[in-house]
Amino acid sequence: MTAGRPLSRRQLVAGASALTMMTGRGAHAEAPGRPERIVALDWALAETLVALGVAPLAVAEAPLYAKRVVVPALPSGTADAGLRSWPNLEALRALRPDLVVALAGYGIAPARLEAIAPVRALPIYTAARRPLALAREAVTALAGLCGREAAGRRLLAGLDAALAPPIPGQRPVLIVKFADERVVDIYGRGSLFDDVARARGLENAWRGPTNIWGFASAGLEELARHPETRLLVIEPAPARLLH
Repeated sequence: MTAGRPLSRRQLVAGASALTMMTGRGAHAEAPGRPERIVALDWALAETLVALGVAPLAVAEAPLYAKRVVVPALPSGTADAGLRSWPNLEALRALRPDLVVALAGYGIAPARLEAIAPVRALPIYTAARRPLALAREAVTALAGLCGREAAGRRLLAGLDAALAPPIPGQRPVLIVKFADERVVDIYGRGSLFDDVARARGLENAWRGPTNIWGFASAGLEELARHPETRLLVIEPAPARLLH
């Protein structure tokens, strides 16, 4: 197995689902009367809002987002909305959001939130296992909700440009993210990383089962079972394990 230079989330997805590449563009308002105080209960949706030029009022587990997602950074002053699986309802009421956006099929039932604000639950990870296509639809939906349609189109155009050139002549890849120094999450079918890798012409070496988010957790010894693959590491990762 060859461990190439570790790839950041932004480098690997190359703008997939408009999560990172176009951050900061389209920051001007494009339509009046749209929700301005938006709470995001999912990190991918929070990233997309930032990429559309919309500053979220609050994001679930915002401090952990800063450590695990990193780029794009949340705007200064973004409040913490509680857990992604179970937000702080009292804090949400105090924030008085215009809209709550969440990942469909995960976490608290939208009905529990609708007494606080309108809720839009967007599907990305589903039984259909086509997260990249659904993420594109989520970009369009969020752009429409926020009145940032032009920014959404630019975002998706940037994604198309990033995915256009295939990466030729590469060995099969194993896409991993370190959960800690002993356990890795290995991304396969049903993951956004797998969809993007395949769009770039890369073969994913992982053939094992995956969860609804498209990854399987395994000990480090699993990596040794794939000696002919190229290892793609999603940062952050323990530096001492990469050398």
